[in-house]
Amino acid sequence: MDAERREGKLLSHRDARLIVLGMLLPTFMGSLDNTILANALPTIGRDFGETHDLPWLITAYLLASTAAIPLYGKIADIHGRRFTLRIALLIYMAGSLVCALAPSMTGLGYLHWSMIFWINIPMGLAALAITNTLLAQLPRHERPHQLDFIGAGLIVIASVSFMLAMNMAGGRYPWVSAPILALLAAALVMGALFVLRLLTAPEPLIPISILKSPILRCAIVANACGWGAIMGLNVLLPIYLQGAMGISPSQAGLSLMAFMVALNTSAGLAGQVLGRVRHYKLLPMVMLSLSILAVTVLALHAERITLFWFELLLIVIGAGFGPIPSLTAVAMQNVVARHEFGISVSSMNFSRNLYATMLIAVFGALALGNSLAGESLRGALAGAAANAAEGFGRVFLVAAASFSIALIAIIVMEERPLLTEADLESG
Repeated sequence: MDAERREGKLLSHRDARLIVLGMLLPTFMGSLDNTILANALPTIGRDFGETHDLPWLITAYLLASTAAIPLYGKIADIHGRRFTLRIALLIYMAGSLVCALAPSMTGLGYLHWSMIFWINIPMGLAALAITNTLLAQLPRHERPHQLDFIGAGLIVIASVSFMLAMNMAGGRYPWVSAPILALLAAALVMGALFVLRLLTAPEPLIPISILKSPILRCAIVANACGWGAIMGLNVLLPIYLQGAMGISPSQAGLSLMAFMVALNTSAGLAGQVLGRVRHYKLLPMVMLSLSILAVTVLALHAERITLFWFELLLIVIGAGFGPIPSLTAVAMQNVVARHEFGISVSSMNFSRNLYATMLIAVFGALALGNSLAGESLRGALAGAAANAAEGFGRVFLVAAASFSIALIAIIVMEERPLLTEADLESG
Protein backbone atom coordinates (compact mmCIF):
# COMPACT_ATOMS: atom_id res chain seq x y z
CA MET A 1 0.00 0.00 0.00
CA ASP A 2 1.33 3.43 -0.90
CA ALA A 3 2.31 5.71 1.89
CA GLU A 4 -0.27 8.25 2.97
CA ARG A 5 1.20 11.73 2.86
CA ARG A 6 -0.28 14.77 4.57
CA GLU A 7 1.43 18.05 3.92
CA GLY A 8 1.77 20.64 6.66
CA LYS A 9 2.35 24.33 6.50
CA LEU A 10 5.82 25.84 6.75
CA LEU A 11 6.84 26.36 10.38
CA SER A 12 8.21 29.66 11.61
CA HIS A 13 11.59 29.71 13.30
CA ARG A 14 9.86 30.31 16.65
CA ASP A 15 7.54 27.32 16.20
CA ALA A 16 10.45 25.10 15.20
CA ARG A 17 12.34 26.09 18.35
CA LEU A 18 9.28 25.39 20.50
CA ILE A 19 8.95 21.91 18.96
CA VAL A 20 12.62 21.19 19.66
CA LEU A 21 12.09 22.36 23.25
CA GLY A 22 9.07 20.10 23.54
CA MET A 23 11.16 17.15 22.33
CA LEU A 24 14.01 17.97 24.71
CA LEU A 25 11.76 17.87 27.77
CA PRO A 26 10.88 14.13 27.44
CA THR A 27 14.54 13.43 26.68
CA PHE A 28 15.53 15.28 29.83
CA MET A 29 13.00 13.31 31.87
CA GLY A 30 14.52 10.09 30.60
CA SER A 31 17.97 11.38 31.50
CA LEU A 32 16.84 11.84 35.09
CA ASP A 33 16.24 8.08 35.31
CA ASN A 34 19.70 7.35 33.97
CA THR A 35 21.57 9.80 36.22
CA ILE A 36 19.90 10.98 39.45
CA LEU A 37 17.90 7.82 40.06
CA ALA A 38 20.83 5.53 39.21
CA ASN A 39 22.96 7.26 41.86
CA ALA A 40 20.13 7.19 44.40
CA LEU A 41 19.24 3.50 44.00
CA PRO A 42 21.86 2.10 46.41
CA THR A 43 20.74 4.44 49.20
CA ILE A 44 17.04 3.95 48.44
CA GLY A 45 17.45 0.19 48.53
CA ARG A 46 19.29 0.39 51.86
CA ASP A 47 16.58 2.63 53.34
CA PHE A 48 13.82 0.22 52.31
CA GLY A 49 15.77 -2.85 53.33
CA GLU A 50 15.18 -4.39 49.89
CA THR A 51 18.62 -4.12 48.35
CA HIS A 52 18.31 -7.59 46.85
CA ASP A 53 15.68 -6.21 44.45
CA LEU A 54 17.89 -3.46 43.00
CA PRO A 55 18.90 -5.46 39.91
CA TRP A 56 15.25 -6.09 39.13
CA LEU A 57 14.44 -2.38 39.07
CA ILE A 58 17.02 -1.83 36.35
CA THR A 59 15.96 -5.01 34.56
CA ALA A 60 12.25 -4.17 34.63
CA TYR A 61 12.89 -0.65 33.33
CA LEU A 62 15.08 -1.78 30.44
CA LEU A 63 12.91 -4.75 29.48
CA ALA A 64 9.74 -2.67 29.38
CA SER A 65 11.51 -0.03 27.33
CA THR A 66 13.03 -2.63 24.99
CA ALA A 67 9.70 -4.31 24.24
CA ALA A 68 7.81 -1.01 23.84
CA ILE A 69 10.23 0.81 21.53
CA PRO A 70 9.39 -1.07 18.29
CA LEU A 71 5.68 -0.88 19.11
CA TYR A 72 5.93 2.89 19.54
CA GLY A 73 7.77 3.11 16.23
CA LYS A 74 4.98 1.35 14.37
CA ILE A 75 2.29 3.33 16.19
CA ALA A 76 4.09 6.50 15.08
CA ASP A 77 4.09 5.28 11.47
CA ILE A 78 0.38 4.45 11.73
CA HIS A 79 -1.05 7.37 13.70
CA GLY A 80 1.69 10.01 13.56
CA ARG A 81 4.29 11.31 15.99
CA ARG A 82 1.97 13.62 17.91
CA PHE A 83 -0.42 10.81 18.89
CA THR A 84 2.47 8.53 19.89
CA LEU A 85 4.23 11.20 21.93
CA ARG A 86 1.00 12.01 23.73
CA ILE A 87 0.46 8.36 24.73
CA ALA A 88 4.09 7.93 25.81
CA LEU A 89 4.09 11.07 27.96
CA LEU A 90 0.82 10.12 29.66
CA ILE A 91 2.12 6.64 30.48
CA TYR A 92 5.40 8.10 31.73
CA MET A 93 3.64 10.58 34.00
CA ALA A 94 1.33 7.85 35.32
CA GLY A 95 4.35 5.69 36.17
CA SER A 96 6.06 8.63 37.87
CA LEU A 97 2.95 9.26 39.95
CA VAL A 98 2.76 5.62 41.05
CA CYS A 99 6.44 5.62 42.02
CA ALA A 100 6.07 8.86 43.95
CA LEU A 101 3.12 7.56 45.98
CA ALA A 102 4.08 3.89 46.43
CA PRO A 103 5.00 2.78 50.00
CA SER A 104 7.73 0.25 49.17
CA MET A 105 10.62 -0.52 46.87
CA THR A 106 8.14 -1.98 44.38
CA GLY A 107 7.41 1.60 43.42
CA LEU A 108 10.23 3.40 45.24
CA GLY A 109 7.79 5.60 47.13
CA TYR A 110 9.49 7.66 49.81
CA LEU A 111 8.97 11.29 50.70
CA HIS A 112 12.59 12.37 50.19
CA TRP A 113 13.11 10.45 46.95
CA SER A 114 9.64 11.08 45.59
CA MET A 115 10.75 14.50 44.33
CA ILE A 116 12.68 12.65 41.60
CA PHE A 117 9.33 11.46 40.28
CA TRP A 118 7.13 14.47 41.12
CA ILE A 119 9.29 16.70 38.91
CA ASN A 120 8.31 14.59 35.89
CA ILE A 121 4.66 15.68 36.14
CA PRO A 122 5.02 19.44 35.38
CA MET A 123 7.68 18.75 32.75
CA GLY A 124 5.45 16.18 31.05
CA LEU A 125 2.50 18.56 31.05
CA ALA A 126 4.70 21.29 29.60
CA ALA A 127 5.91 18.98 26.83
CA LEU A 128 2.32 18.02 26.00
CA ALA A 129 1.21 21.64 25.89
CA ILE A 130 4.08 22.74 23.67
CA THR A 131 3.99 19.92 21.14
CA ASN A 132 0.30 19.00 20.99
CA THR A 133 -0.65 21.90 18.72
CA LEU A 134 2.59 22.52 16.87
CA LEU A 135 3.19 18.89 15.85
CA ALA A 136 -0.14 18.92 14.04
CA GLN A 137 1.43 21.34 11.54
CA LEU A 138 4.16 18.90 10.48
CA PRO A 139 3.75 16.80 7.31
CA ARG A 140 2.94 13.12 7.85
CA HIS A 141 4.26 10.15 5.88
CA GLU A 142 2.67 6.98 7.19
CA ARG A 143 1.50 3.51 6.21
CA PRO A 144 -0.76 1.06 8.01
CA HIS A 145 1.08 -1.50 10.18
CA GLN A 146 0.34 -4.50 12.39
CA LEU A 147 1.70 -4.63 15.93
CA ASP A 148 3.71 -7.78 16.73
CA PHE A 149 2.83 -8.47 20.36
CA ILE A 150 3.95 -12.11 20.04
CA GLY A 151 7.45 -11.02 19.04
CA ALA A 152 7.56 -8.54 21.92
CA GLY A 153 6.54 -11.29 24.36
CA LEU A 154 9.18 -13.69 23.07
CA ILE A 155 12.04 -11.23 23.43
CA VAL A 156 10.90 -10.23 26.93
CA ILE A 157 10.83 -13.88 28.07
CA ALA A 158 14.25 -14.51 26.53
CA SER A 159 15.69 -11.39 28.18
CA VAL A 160 14.19 -12.17 31.60
CA SER A 161 15.61 -15.70 31.49
CA PHE A 162 19.05 -14.38 30.60
CA MET A 163 18.91 -11.69 33.30
CA LEU A 164 17.84 -14.22 35.93
CA ALA A 165 20.74 -16.48 35.01
CA MET A 166 23.25 -13.62 35.21
CA ASN A 167 21.85 -12.33 38.53
CA MET A 168 21.79 -15.69 40.32
CA ALA A 169 24.84 -17.42 38.83
CA GLY A 170 27.91 -17.47 41.04
CA GLY A 171 25.96 -16.33 44.11
CA ARG A 172 22.79 -18.24 44.78
CA TYR A 173 23.63 -21.09 42.38
CA PRO A 174 26.85 -22.34 40.74
CA TRP A 175 27.32 -21.45 37.09
CA VAL A 176 26.88 -25.06 35.97
CA SER A 177 23.90 -25.83 38.24
CA ALA A 178 20.60 -27.07 36.83
CA PRO A 179 18.62 -23.83 37.47
CA ILE A 180 21.21 -21.64 35.71
CA LEU A 181 21.58 -24.00 32.77
CA ALA A 182 17.78 -24.23 32.46
CA LEU A 183 17.46 -20.43 32.42
CA LEU A 184 20.19 -20.09 29.79
CA ALA A 185 18.53 -22.82 27.71
CA ALA A 186 15.18 -21.01 28.00
CA ALA A 187 16.82 -17.77 26.90
CA LEU A 188 18.39 -19.54 23.93
CA VAL A 189 15.13 -21.24 22.88
CA MET A 190 13.04 -18.08 23.27
CA GLY A 191 15.68 -16.10 21.39
CA ALA A 192 15.61 -18.62 18.55
CA LEU A 193 11.81 -18.43 18.44
CA PHE A 194 12.07 -14.64 18.31
CA VAL A 195 14.41 -14.87 15.31
CA LEU A 196 12.00 -17.32 13.68
CA ARG A 197 9.18 -14.87 14.35
CA LEU A 198 11.18 -12.11 12.65
CA LEU A 199 11.55 -14.29 9.57
CA THR A 200 7.92 -15.52 9.36
CA ALA A 201 5.62 -12.85 10.84
CA PRO A 202 3.61 -10.68 8.40
CA GLU A 203 5.03 -7.58 10.12
CA PRO A 204 7.74 -8.59 12.62
CA LEU A 205 8.85 -6.46 15.54
CA ILE A 206 11.96 -5.49 13.55
CA PRO A 207 11.36 -5.49 9.77
CA ILE A 208 13.99 -7.67 8.12
CA SER A 209 13.72 -5.53 4.98
CA ILE A 210 15.34 -2.50 6.60
CA LEU A 211 18.30 -4.66 7.67
CA LYS A 212 19.17 -5.40 4.03
CA SER A 213 21.13 -2.16 3.89
CA PRO A 214 24.77 -2.72 4.99
CA ILE A 215 24.93 0.91 6.09
CA LEU A 216 21.94 0.52 8.38
CA ARG A 217 23.29 -2.74 9.81
CA CYS A 218 26.59 -1.08 10.65
CA ALA A 219 24.81 1.94 12.13
CA ILE A 220 22.67 -0.30 14.35
CA VAL A 221 25.71 -2.27 15.56
CA ALA A 222 27.69 0.90 16.29
CA ASN A 223 24.76 2.50 18.09
CA ALA A 224 23.97 -0.61 20.17
CA CYS A 225 27.55 -1.41 21.18
CA GLY A 226 28.37 2.21 21.96
CA TRP A 227 25.22 3.05 23.88
CA GLY A 228 25.18 -0.37 25.58
CA ALA A 229 28.58 0.31 27.14
CA ILE A 230 27.55 3.84 28.16
CA MET A 231 24.29 2.64 29.77
CA GLY A 232 26.09 -0.19 31.54
CA LEU A 233 28.72 2.15 32.93
CA ASN A 234 26.03 4.58 34.02
CA VAL A 235 24.42 1.84 36.12
CA LEU A 236 27.60 0.30 37.56
CA LEU A 237 29.69 3.42 38.14
CA PRO A 238 27.58 4.68 41.10
CA ILE A 239 28.16 1.32 42.81
CA TYR A 240 31.87 1.51 42.03
CA LEU A 241 32.14 5.06 43.34
CA GLN A 242 30.18 4.42 46.54
CA GLY A 243 31.72 1.03 47.25
CA ALA A 244 35.19 0.81 45.75
CA MET A 245 36.09 4.49 46.21
CA GLY A 246 34.00 5.09 49.35
CA ILE A 247 32.32 8.37 48.40
CA SER A 248 28.77 9.48 49.19
CA PRO A 249 25.80 9.24 46.77
CA SER A 250 25.79 13.02 46.27
CA GLN A 251 29.49 13.05 45.47
CA ALA A 252 28.99 10.12 43.11
CA GLY A 253 26.23 12.03 41.35
CA LEU A 254 28.42 15.08 40.93
CA SER A 255 31.25 12.93 39.57
CA LEU A 256 28.97 11.35 36.99
CA MET A 257 27.48 14.72 36.10
CA ALA A 258 30.76 15.66 34.43
CA PHE A 259 30.50 12.44 32.42
CA MET A 260 27.02 13.23 31.12
CA VAL A 261 27.74 16.93 30.52
CA ALA A 262 30.78 16.00 28.44
CA LEU A 263 28.77 13.41 26.49
CA ASN A 264 25.86 15.71 25.72
CA THR A 265 28.06 18.70 24.90
CA SER A 266 30.12 16.59 22.52
CA ALA A 267 26.96 15.14 20.95
CA GLY A 268 25.49 18.60 20.40
CA LEU A 269 28.64 19.99 18.82
CA ALA A 270 29.12 16.90 16.67
CA GLY A 271 25.56 17.17 15.40
CA GLN A 272 26.38 20.64 14.07
CA VAL A 273 29.63 19.50 12.45
CA LEU A 274 28.70 16.20 10.80
CA GLY A 275 26.19 17.70 8.39
CA ARG A 276 28.72 20.29 7.18
CA VAL A 277 31.70 18.10 6.33
CA ARG A 278 32.30 15.62 3.53
CA HIS A 279 34.09 12.91 5.51
CA TYR A 280 31.66 12.77 8.40
CA LYS A 281 33.01 9.46 9.80
CA LEU A 282 36.45 10.82 10.67
CA LEU A 283 35.51 12.80 13.78
CA PRO A 284 33.49 9.98 15.41
CA MET A 285 36.25 7.44 14.73
CA VAL A 286 38.93 9.63 16.32
CA MET A 287 36.77 10.51 19.33
CA LEU A 288 35.63 6.93 19.94
CA SER A 289 39.26 5.81 19.85
CA LEU A 290 39.91 8.23 22.72
CA SER A 291 37.02 6.68 24.66
CA ILE A 292 38.47 3.20 24.16
CA LEU A 293 41.86 4.39 25.40
CA ALA A 294 40.34 6.13 28.44
CA VAL A 295 38.18 3.21 29.57
CA THR A 296 41.15 0.84 29.11
CA VAL A 297 43.28 3.04 31.35
CA LEU A 298 40.43 3.05 33.88
CA ALA A 299 40.36 -0.76 33.78
CA LEU A 300 44.09 -1.06 34.39
CA HIS A 301 44.03 1.39 37.32
CA ALA A 302 40.61 0.65 38.82
CA GLU A 303 42.03 -0.30 42.23
CA ARG A 304 44.22 2.73 42.88
CA ILE A 305 42.90 5.59 40.74
CA THR A 306 42.25 8.95 42.40
CA LEU A 307 38.94 10.77 42.11
CA PHE A 308 40.51 13.55 40.01
CA TRP A 309 41.91 11.17 37.39
CA PHE A 310 38.70 9.15 37.49
CA GLU A 311 36.62 12.21 36.62
CA LEU A 312 39.10 13.23 33.92
CA LEU A 313 38.85 9.79 32.31
CA LEU A 314 35.05 9.93 32.51
CA ILE A 315 35.06 13.28 30.69
CA VAL A 316 37.21 11.77 27.93
CA ILE A 317 34.92 8.71 27.69
CA GLY A 318 31.79 10.86 27.47
CA ALA A 319 33.24 13.38 25.04
CA GLY A 320 34.65 10.60 22.89
CA PHE A 321 31.34 8.80 22.60
CA GLY A 322 29.34 11.98 21.97
CA PRO A 323 29.54 12.02 18.13
CA ILE A 324 28.38 8.40 17.76
CA PRO A 325 24.60 8.95 18.22
CA SER A 326 24.65 11.77 15.68
CA LEU A 327 26.62 9.70 13.18
CA THR A 328 24.36 6.65 13.43
CA ALA A 329 21.23 8.80 13.16
CA VAL A 330 22.57 10.61 10.09
CA ALA A 331 23.61 7.34 8.46
CA MET A 332 20.19 5.81 9.13
CA GLN A 333 18.23 8.79 7.82
CA ASN A 334 20.41 8.83 4.71
CA VAL A 335 19.29 5.37 3.51
CA VAL A 336 15.68 4.81 4.63
CA ALA A 337 12.46 6.13 3.14
CA ARG A 338 10.59 8.81 5.02
CA HIS A 339 7.61 6.60 5.83
CA GLU A 340 10.03 4.12 7.45
CA PHE A 341 11.72 6.65 9.75
CA GLY A 342 9.62 5.63 12.75
CA ILE A 343 10.23 1.90 12.56
CA SER A 344 13.89 2.42 11.58
CA VAL A 345 14.59 4.61 14.60
CA SER A 346 12.67 2.25 16.88
CA SER A 347 14.59 -0.75 15.49
CA MET A 348 17.86 1.00 16.25
CA ASN A 349 16.71 1.89 19.77
CA PHE A 350 15.31 -1.62 20.29
CA SER A 351 18.69 -3.14 19.43
CA ARG A 352 20.43 -0.64 21.69
CA ASN A 353 18.24 -1.39 24.72
CA LEU A 354 18.28 -5.15 24.17
CA TYR A 355 22.06 -5.18 23.99
CA ALA A 356 22.33 -2.85 26.99
CA THR A 357 20.03 -5.10 29.03
CA MET A 358 22.26 -8.12 28.39
CA LEU A 359 25.48 -6.14 28.88
CA ILE A 360 24.31 -4.76 32.23
CA ALA A 361 23.60 -8.32 33.34
CA VAL A 362 27.14 -9.29 32.36
CA PHE A 363 28.55 -6.21 34.12
CA GLY A 364 26.67 -7.12 37.29
CA ALA A 365 27.90 -10.70 37.18
CA LEU A 366 31.51 -9.54 36.71
CA ALA A 367 31.42 -6.81 39.37
CA LEU A 368 29.25 -8.38 42.09
CA GLY A 369 29.07 -12.02 41.04
CA ASN A 370 30.92 -13.15 44.13
CA SER A 371 28.39 -11.65 46.56
CA LEU A 372 26.09 -14.11 48.28
CA ALA A 373 22.36 -14.26 47.73
CA GLY A 374 20.51 -12.10 50.24
CA GLU A 375 23.68 -10.19 51.14
CA SER A 376 23.11 -6.56 52.03
CA LEU A 377 24.16 -3.85 49.65
CA ARG A 378 26.74 -2.65 52.13
CA GLY A 379 28.31 -6.11 52.19
CA ALA A 380 28.22 -6.32 48.40
CA LEU A 381 29.90 -2.94 48.11
CA ALA A 382 32.52 -3.94 50.64
CA GLY A 383 33.26 -6.98 48.54
CA ALA A 384 33.45 -4.79 45.48
CA ALA A 385 35.96 -2.50 47.19
CA ALA A 386 38.15 -5.45 48.08
CA ASN A 387 38.10 -6.79 44.53
CA ALA A 388 37.97 -3.58 42.51
CA ALA A 389 40.73 -4.49 40.06
CA GLU A 390 39.39 -8.01 39.61
CA GLY A 391 35.69 -7.14 39.39
CA PHE A 392 35.17 -3.63 38.11
CA GLY A 393 38.41 -3.81 36.15
CA ARG A 394 36.88 -6.62 34.10
CA VAL A 395 33.74 -4.53 33.65
CA PHE A 396 35.75 -1.67 32.20
CA LEU A 397 37.62 -4.04 29.88
CA VAL A 398 34.34 -5.43 28.56
CA ALA A 399 33.15 -1.84 28.03
CA ALA A 400 36.32 -1.15 26.05
CA ALA A 401 35.65 -4.25 23.94
CA SER A 402 32.09 -3.08 23.28
CA PHE A 403 33.35 0.34 22.20
CA SER A 404 35.87 -1.40 19.93
CA ILE A 405 33.10 -3.32 18.17
CA ALA A 406 31.28 -0.02 17.62
CA LEU A 407 34.47 1.48 16.16
CA ILE A 408 34.91 -1.46 13.76
CA ALA A 409 31.31 -1.09 12.60
CA ILE A 410 31.89 2.60 11.86
CA ILE A 411 35.10 1.87 9.98
CA VAL A 412 33.47 -0.68 7.66
CA MET A 413 30.31 1.42 7.15
CA GLU A 414 30.13 3.06 3.73
CA GLU A 415 30.49 6.85 3.86
CA ARG A 416 27.72 7.67 1.39
CA PRO A 417 27.24 11.38 0.49
CA LEU A 418 24.50 12.94 2.61
CA LEU A 419 21.16 13.62 0.98
CA THR A 420 20.05 17.22 0.63
CA GLU A 421 16.58 18.55 1.41
CA ALA A 422 15.83 18.57 -2.31
CA ASP A 423 16.78 14.87 -2.51
CA LEU A 424 14.45 14.06 0.37
CA GLU A 425 11.55 15.97 -1.19
CA SER A 426 12.00 14.30 -4.57
CA GLY A 427 12.28 10.85 -2.90
